[in-house]
Amino acid sequence: MLPHWRPRRGIYDVLKRGFLPLKVARYTRAMTPIDLLIKAHSVLQFDDSKDSAKPVPHTEHNWALGIRDRHIVALGPANEVAAAHQATATLELPHHLLMPGLINAQSHALGMIDRGSNGLYDVFAGPLGAIDNAAATLADEEIMAAAQLAFTEMLLAGTTTCADMSLHTQWVAKAAEASGIHAQISVPVSDDNNAWTQGAQQALDQALAMHDTYARHPRIGIAIGLPDLAKIDHATLAKVATYALELNLGVQVLLHQSSAHVLAIEQRHGCNGIQLLERVGLLGPNLQAVHMNALDDDDIALLHHHRVALVRCHHPFENQMRRWDWLSPEQPLALGTGGYGLNYYADLFSSIEKHGSSGIYPATLGGAQVMGLDENIGSLAPGKLADVIALDLRILDARIHAETALVDLPNLLTRGRANQAVTHVWVAGNARVSNRQIQV
Repeated sequence: MLPHWRPRRGIYDVLKRGFLPLKVARYTRAMTPIDLLIKAHSVLQFDDSKDSAKPVPHTEHNWALGIRDRHIVALGPANEVAAAHQATATLELPHHLLMPGLINAQSHALGMIDRGSNGLYDVFAGPLGAIDNAAATLADEEIMAAAQLAFTEMLLAGTTTCADMSLHTQWVAKAAEASGIHAQISVPVSDDNNAWTQGAQQALDQALAMHDTYARHPRIGIAIGLPDLAKIDHATLAKVATYALELNLGVQVLLHQSSAHVLAIEQRHGCNGIQLLERVGLLGPNLQAVHMNALDDDDIALLHHHRVALVRCHHPFENQMRRWDWLSPEQPLALGTGGYGLNYYADLFSSIEKHGSSGIYPATLGGAQVMGLDENIGSLAPGKLADVIALDLRILDARIHAETALVDLPNLLTRGRANQAVTHVWVAGNARVSNRQIQV
């Protein structure tokens, strides 16, 4: 915002008389009011991409960030931001790094119900069918409480936005609403009958009803989820494509998880999942394709051609799959925590750790791009929503307070324990975690 300058009282009278005073007229600058000024050790930013490469994270030392209402309104050197703004409250974080809230582009909140179970499940399928019997024994309020606990864990570990695919989505959405997280609730559509819906059409009806309910909600969005293309017919997929186009609905699909999944789809549809989605008109940049492990060269060519948005979920058996060196720099990429089966914690920093510092971008701005939210979240910039997390750098490196120590801060985030360093979390300007305590 441009500063507003106003002359001191009396200068207009001097000008009217037709002469200038002996001393140069003095001006004062009106300070812009803000709700919160955060002064931090460092702030994470992204360098502009070069030659279509992904932007590279770097840090700016001794910066400050200003929040008003739900948005970031000021960002820059602390002395300049403080001089230009009148803050209702100021938070001094001299040992902390401010960075964008993490974006978990694929999660299963209701996996919380069966955490600790010794049951053997398909590591890629997620808790869509595996916990159905367990969920059926719970009251609706208990299902909501389990999902809310999962979202609370995400917030405590620095995730401010997630894309969740679980059964009983009306209660999962209510849990996300109550926790204060940003969430895309992907309503799973499948031929399967379960304790929640009886077949694909009822699931589609549920998705449309939830879309109407949350159409104007500031934090909750509704998408269609396709957990298993082998359990959905061609006509239903065509309906999904129509609804996605007419209602601007996101579509997230668990795709090419393993060779066994690809074979099951080929046996039902006569082609693999990528080819099937191309035929019905869903293959494109608005599709969120999760997993993408069992691929041949023709599959990769289609993904490149349609610039499909990808969500990578690390899993215990990924070393047995094709390496991800086929990924082109132009391909939108996000990270998710699905794919660990039911017994997992949705800690996105552990996914970043597997990539090194190159994982910071897909866990933040890349995730926002995949979900179509990059104009609002994913990086710290004036005008964007104030989805911000603060990490105590002393947890990651004891030398951080030493002025002479040269520490690669982005690299610190990849060495483990970053989730333990999260002390503060803001979602759209609202404090959700303060001093490691959930705010209610």
